[in-house]
Order: sequence, then structure tokens, then C-alpha cells
Amino acid sequence: MQALDTKTHQALLSLYSLDSQVQAWRTRVASLGAAAAELRRRRTTLRTQFGIARSSLAVAQRQLAANIRALYEQGNVDPVAVMFGATSLGKGLRRLDDLRRVADESRKIVAATRAARIRLLRTQRQLATEASRLARSLAGARQAEQRVVGAAAARAAYVSSLQAKERLQAAQVQSVVATAQSVQQKSQTLQPATAPPPPTASGGRQLTVSATCYDLPGRTATGMPVGPGVVAVDPSVIPLGSRMSIPGYGSGVAADTGSGIQGATIDLWMTPSQCALWGRRTVTITVY
Repeated sequence: MQALDTKTHQALLSLYSLDSQVQAWRTRVASLGAAAAELRRRRTTLRTQFGIARSSLAVAQRQLAANIRALYEQGNVDPVAVMFGATSLGKGLRRLDDLRRVADESRKIVAATRAARIRLLRTQRQLATEASRLARSLAGARQAEQRVVGAAAARAAYVSSLQAKERLQAAQVQSVVATAQSVQQKSQTLQPATAPPPPTASGGRQLTVSATCYDLPGRTATGMPVGPGVVAVDPSVIPLGSRMSIPGYGSGVAADTGSGIQGATIDLWMTPSQCALWGRRTVTITVY
């Protein structure tokens, strides 16, 4: 029971650790999910900006076309030719100002259009790279979460099995204790009024006995199930419940009586094949 309690405790600690990891990965997944939502919002905004930029580009292209058409209609745009071709100085200067203004507007349109295109393309590439990285991180986090969740589920099942085993073992222990108490109470009724001397302080008393064997099924006189280690004794010689060490047999407990067991005689429970080999022997046992 102590070993099972220790194992259950260690399993619970492991389960607590796994639950903490699950919570951490869920937080990570939620954070990555929020980042992915923000990235989708930014991409939506970028698409809107692309639409605006395309509209602006179309307007700029129309304006540039108009400027080019105006220059074409005006013919020669050389400043010297314009001044010589003007009917007056004022008209020549106004003509040069118009040409300069159209040229400046055209340069600005081209520069602004190119800058907007470069900026939007760079932003688009950055968002695509960030989306790819975020997708990999989110997939990895979800896989890790699933692995930890699976491990936590397996550990929880293991803890449940240990707890069930612990409950079963506790019930078995209670049953064994109840049986032992019942056997002990019954053995008191079988004990003679005058009990033999108790074991010495050195750890036991030695007794030379004649040892036979039996292989009958069922229960002993005290109510204990028969099996290896059960020894039938004369309670006036060996008290019921005494432990003993028997050469050639091992440890035994005085838990049975019989009409044929009188005086310094014991009967050892064995399997039929063992019993056939044992026969009857005189051995010196130690009673504890």
C-alpha cells in the first residue's frame, strides 16, 4: 500500500506538471491565434491600400497622359525655340512656366507612383513572410499542445488505474484483516485452558516433532483457507497462530488442528507431489 501510495503520488505530480504544460501551450496557441487575426486584419488593410493605390495610379496615369498630350499638341518644347517663337516676352515666359509646371507634375506623379508601388510590394512581401512564419509557429504549437494533452490524458488514466488498484487493494486488505480477526477469534475457542510456554526472548524455542503432510482442499479448523505454510498442530503443545521454522519445508503458521495431531506432531500442507516425497520425518523446529 505504501509503495502504491508513493507511485500514485509521483503520478499525480507528473499529471500536475503535464496539466501546467497544457495550459502554457494553450496560452501560446491563443496568443498565436490573436497574432494571426491581427495579421489578417493588416492584410485586409493592405488590400484596401492596394485598391486605393490602383485608383490613384489610374488617376495619375490619366493626368500624365493629359500632360503628354498637351506637350505633343504644343509642338516644340525647347526653351530657346519657345522664346523665339513667342510673339511677346510675356507670352514666352508664360509658355516656359507652363512647360516647367507640366514637367514637374509629371516627375512628381512618376516618383509618387513608383514609391507607392515599392512600398506596397515591400509590405506585401513582409506580411507574406510573417504569415508563413506565424502559420508554422501556430501549427507547431497546436501539435505540441495535442502531444501534451495526449500525455496528460494517458497519465490521468494511469492515475485512475492506480487509484482503482489502491481502492481494490484496500478492500482486499480489509477483507484479509477481517478474515484474520475471525480466524484469531475462532482459534481462541480451540486453544486449551493451559497454554504452552511462550517463546524465549532469544527469538524462539526449539521442539523436536514428527512431521507428516496433507493435501486436502478447503479451510482449516480455524477457518483459514488451506495452502502453503499452513501447519496443523496440537494447540496444547504449539499455540495456534505461532510462527515456526521447519527444516526442509520453510516457514509455517500454526493454523489448523486435527484429531490425529496429538502431542509433538505436526501436519504440513503440501501439494500432492510434494506430499508424496515428504512422507513422515522427525525434525527439530523453531517456534516463535
